Amino acid sequence: MVALTIGVEIKGLDAIRASLNGMGKQVNFATAKALTRTAHAVNRGVQDAMRSTFKGGATPYSLRAMRVKAATRENLSAIVALRDDAPGKGTPWSKALGHLFNGGPRAWKRMEGAFRRIGVLPQGQIMVPGSACPLDGYGNPPRSLIVQLIAYFNAFNQQGFRANMTDKRRANLAGKRGAKITGVEYFISRGPGMWYGRQQRLPAGIWSRTGTHGSDIKPVFMFVNAGSYRKLIDLERIARSIVAKVWDVEFTAAMAEAMRTAR
Repeated sequence: MVALTIGVEIKGLDAIRASLNGMGKQVNFATAKALTRTAHAVNRGVQDAMRSTFKGGATPYSLRAMRVKAATRENLSAIVALRDDAPGKGTPWSKALGHLFNGGPRAWKRMEGAFRRIGVLPQGQIMVPGSACPLDGYGNPPRSLIVQLIAYFNAFNQQGFRANMTDKRRANLAGKRGAKITGVEYFISRGPGMWYGRQQRLPAGIWSRTGTHGSDIKPVFMFVNAGSYRKLIDLERIARSIVAKVWDVEFTAAMAEAMRTAR
């Protein structure tokens, strides 16, 4: 898990406690509050880095990726960490975004796991949008298309088998009128070569076909070799920069609040 503990050495902290005539609890309270606020500032810094790093900006899912564990009077440290849980049935944040903080290969996405499970996507390859793949405002394929393709090729596992398409549903989707496909059909190319007794020339991936005799063929997803990502977001560097900017301000403000409540 990507995590960073925010702890700040306060020079002369014992002397501060002594000078405040037994107000050690208030000092600890102020320190914990300042540490927690600083950790939230680091989280906002990570969100800003995501917005500037991701093409099309960061999705709400990505912006919720970090969690902040607050400091307490008994434990004067706060933690900023990449979450390892998941939103609903979605992908865990640590799996989907861990490579951005650590570098290395990207974890498999749900769709890739489904097609790999049925033997369509080779090991060591990932799926990337083709020119005919619609993208949302963040540059991502819509979830509805992903679900449709998994169902179309019967790639849902046993627990989700009822979501897989029947031949009738595929026929309705195609909307054939004689020799013309008025809707859409999908098919998979395994790449140039002889496959199942037929010569294939299209690059490996998922393709759509429409029009008369399905002559209008377009790439929806391409199967390409997985690469290795460099670290794009340096959590430690962001934290050092933000701590240097906000810590003194936050500690001074928290001490002032603690002094007011102690009167």
